[in-house]
Amino acid sequence: MLRKLDKPGKTLGVTQSTCNTCRRIVATKIVTDGLCVYFQKFCPVHGNSQNLVHKDLSVYLETQHYVKPAWIPREFSGKSEKPCPQGCGFCKRHEQHLCLPIIEITSKCNLTCPICIADAGRKWEMSVEEFRIVIDGLIRAEKQVDVLNISGGEPLIHSRVLEIVDEALSRPEIVRVSLSTNGLALLQHSHLVHELYNRNVVVSLQFDGFDDNVYQALRGRKLLKQKMRILDLLAKTGISTSLTVTAASRINIAQLPKIVDYFFSQPHVVSMMIQPLSFAGRASKLTDQIERLSVADIIKLLDGTDNGRINASDFAPLPCSHPLCFSLAYYLVLDNGDTVSLNRLVDASTMLDSLANRTIFGLDSEEYDRLKDMVYEMWSGPSGSVPDSDTVMKTIRNILDDISSLNFDAQRAFTAAEKYIKSIFIHSFQDVETFDLSRARRCCQAYPLPDGRLMPVCVYNVLYRGASGSLAMKRGGSLLKTSEKGNK
Repeated sequence: MLRKLDKPGKTLGVTQSTCNTCRRIVATKIVTDGLCVYFQKFCPVHGNSQNLVHKDLSVYLETQHYVKPAWIPREFSGKSEKPCPQGCGFCKRHEQHLCLPIIEITSKCNLTCPICIADAGRKWEMSVEEFRIVIDGLIRAEKQVDVLNISGGEPLIHSRVLEIVDEALSRPEIVRVSLSTNGLALLQHSHLVHELYNRNVVVSLQFDGFDDNVYQALRGRKLLKQKMRILDLLAKTGISTSLTVTAASRINIAQLPKIVDYFFSQPHVVSMMIQPLSFAGRASKLTDQIERLSVADIIKLLDGTDNGRINASDFAPLPCSHPLCFSLAYYLVLDNGDTVSLNRLVDASTMLDSLANRTIFGLDSEEYDRLKDMVYEMWSGPSGSVPDSDTVMKTIRNILDDISSLNFDAQRAFTAAEKYIKSIFIHSFQDVETFDLSRARRCCQAYPLPDGRLMPVCVYNVLYRGASGSLAMKRGGSLLKTSEKGNK
């Protein structure tokens, strides 16, 4: 949403963003009026433009302290001789390795959501052989993939989806597979949920609230009855589930407390991803209708919910990404059924060090040792610093016993830890107005492509999708332009 800076602002820094009109890469000043943060852009064709990028200067500045030293990929497939981001994929200027790869296996979909980033609905689908090639390239770049996400379109209507899942599961380098879905295909083909359960796949369910008006606005039709049936099916099966919530101002933010309550009440729901609405894809038409939300806005909305179970202090930026992109909170599920934030049990920096270059801790022996150190820190801390310390210590001893009995197999450790840990992630996708090249260079979430490139999600969504959806990358299409002299 466009917001006007009433007087000349103080400059906080410079970056490169995108022209709101042509998506050309343009020089950009980061400025503040003392309250909010804005981008001031100059395009040689379309002139000056200005966008609000953050509504709280103090939070914006505070997040910059959470940057951790990065890991880099084992292999670069991008072209460093080209100006950033023209050679993206990753090139040697990229400042982080890949934590969460997302493979879009089809552009077909059984919904026409007004807010779809992918502008899904076309008839393309990836072959199993193409998927195999993508996985080969991914593994060349990354020694271990903690979580591989299979997405679309709607992946469950892919004609060979289970073969694709099996191909991913056959690779020992991939610890866990998740599948993003609106869930409707599970109602039409109920055997699919059992097939996914038997394969230990995490179902990442698109779920925006408990009100039909929400689905009408965000998904283009009323879906509450179907969504409740899907939730019931997943609960009865006991399959590990993650709720993916698109948060839109004035549409469903009032639903967040009820969604959080459901999240904590269901043992099989292991995580929740809240994504402030990004004005990309079809949603690019909505910038003047819906107010932009940031990660900080979502944290404020969650603070005090579920009878005080969630506090704003539970959240910290995910240090492997740019700090404005991700925030997360982990909750320990106690033996008595209660939960407590890990941020309230140990020093936040200790936990963040364990997460410096991944979204999940405890998936190798070194981090297992860090987890034990966290336990000792709690045990030796001041009396009363840990709420219900006896129950907490008993639960953590059970976690360590369960994991150590597995001789530290990462896949089995992940599954064992899910019984005890619930996580809430908040992820803010960039769009044309907010695109920041410095954030994109630190992106740890990417689309692996058949030619071996790893395309940062926001570079892909803002500069490459265009009018061709997922097919743009398959054909090598791009909307990318630059204002730098000599570049086309």
